[in-house]
Amino acid sequence: MFVMSSDDQPRLLLTDADGTRTYPLQHFPFTLGRSGDCDLCMAHAQVSRRHASVESEPDGLYLRDLASRHGTLRNGVPVDRVRLRSGDRIALGQSSVSLLFLDGPVLEEANTTRHDLATGARELLERASSQVSGSDLEKLSLFLEAAQRFNGTQVVEDVLSTMIEYALRLTCAERGFVFLGDNAASLRLRTGRASNGSVLQDDSKISRSIARDAAHSGLDYILGDATGEGAAIGRDSIIAHDLRSVIAIPLRRRSTGTLLGLLYLDSRLQSCNLSTVSREILRAIATEAATLVENARMLEAEQAAALLRKEMEIAAGIQQRIIASNLPVVPGYALSARTLPCTEVGGDFYDVVSTEDGCVAIVADVSGKGVSAALLASIVHGMMYAQIASGASLVDAVSAVHAFLCARVSGAKYVTLVVLRCRHDGSAELVNGGHVPPLLVEPDGCVRLIQEGDMPVGMLADATFHAVPVTMPPGSRMVLLSDGVSEAENPAGEQFTVSHFERYLTGKNPIGAIFDAVDRFSEGVPQADDRTMLTIDRLI
Repeated sequence: MFVMSSDDQPRLLLTDADGTRTYPLQHFPFTLGRSGDCDLCMAHAQVSRRHASVESEPDGLYLRDLASRHGTLRNGVPVDRVRLRSGDRIALGQSSVSLLFLDGPVLEEANTTRHDLATGARELLERASSQVSGSDLEKLSLFLEAAQRFNGTQVVEDVLSTMIEYALRLTCAERGFVFLGDNAASLRLRTGRASNGSVLQDDSKISRSIARDAAHSGLDYILGDATGEGAAIGRDSIIAHDLRSVIAIPLRRRSTGTLLGLLYLDSRLQSCNLSTVSREILRAIATEAATLVENARMLEAEQAAALLRKEMEIAAGIQQRIIASNLPVVPGYALSARTLPCTEVGGDFYDVVSTEDGCVAIVADVSGKGVSAALLASIVHGMMYAQIASGASLVDAVSAVHAFLCARVSGAKYVTLVVLRCRHDGSAELVNGGHVPPLLVEPDGCVRLIQEGDMPVGMLADATFHAVPVTMPPGSRMVLLSDGVSEAENPAGEQFTVSHFERYLTGKNPIGAIFDAVDRFSEGVPQADDRTMLTIDRLI
């Protein structure tokens, strides 16, 4: 069973070379096209600048073609305007992009709806009933039965087992296998069955050459009688394994026509001479099974994405609770801080720890982004807190973290950090391990960069650290920040350097002003790093 996310709003699942992504339909019309101002932008030659849209009507959602050059298809049929139903497949021209429309509340067992198999079977029956034998009509009936079974099948293993079961009954073959893969080299056995229903796990005695040729060419291979003259020429595996008949049917993605897998059947006891109707039914069963497998994989991808989103939300919640939301009250000082991760969880952190003689402030940035950086940030954060709370000097605290990282991470990750100790008498010292230089705003408004510092923590095993003395007179302000602020970029690739935000450092709310200035400067460009700032004002 699939257990999908609790999100029950209509959405599009997009599958391309980069994987599967979910796009909620949160407003209408929802436009699709090659233009950057479309809600879903797809850079493909077959896709027009404004190709199609999803529109909301009182009776449901409609797909509309916007006079595109190559047309819009729903379930393989060109449309101008059509009502969408959950499970519909949308194709823009002949592009390699696959879109699956899903709607309604999420079920415990996902409803992988698709076009009606039974209707297709009835059409085939009407077309063939006047010209086929009774045995072929029995096979058409078998197809109808398979269609009904498929309608109740969602899990990939069930789909494949059902396909093998009916393919074996249709062809009278002795055994069947399904291989999944994007090309002949990547095909791997997914499931196998004998005609008696037993599970087969050994595919060593099949005709590899026929399976390979079918996958390469995308054509059906139906060798009904391998004992015929010349039938097995160049097929050593047929002779070696004493095979009398071999059938290989490629499974193709309906959306793109590319290879999804292969249905393979063979027999050592009897021939499988299939009629035209039987071949057509076999292809139809394989086609519908491939569609269900593709849908199931897209739903599995959405399930995995939903699970990852949930885990990231949990990780972000834990991280936010670790980072001090309420800074301590330190006599003689005013403190303020903010961090903004560029992903769900960040590699930046800050903290302020009260001490007997004042406080210690920390701003740190772990190399990289995402969960791995956040995990290491949490470890370093805990180590620094423990070292400072135990009364260690700044140099000893940073050196302890450095030794740990060098011993356990071995250069794969490192940390830049700045640690500042402020005392009640106004004296201060800091250790800078490869971090952005702190800024000291003097009482007269002059801004001074404190450039002196050392190597990043955990980068080189023989690195050493030293404390830099700093004087903070009454009315001064110390600003600690990460490079996500000073190196934020605008569309032209220019960075938000100190020259851009120096004028905001003397205001009442420098952090808010600078974060707003970064947003204006970047003009919507997604930022590649977390943003963190911490200010310490000396009051008396």
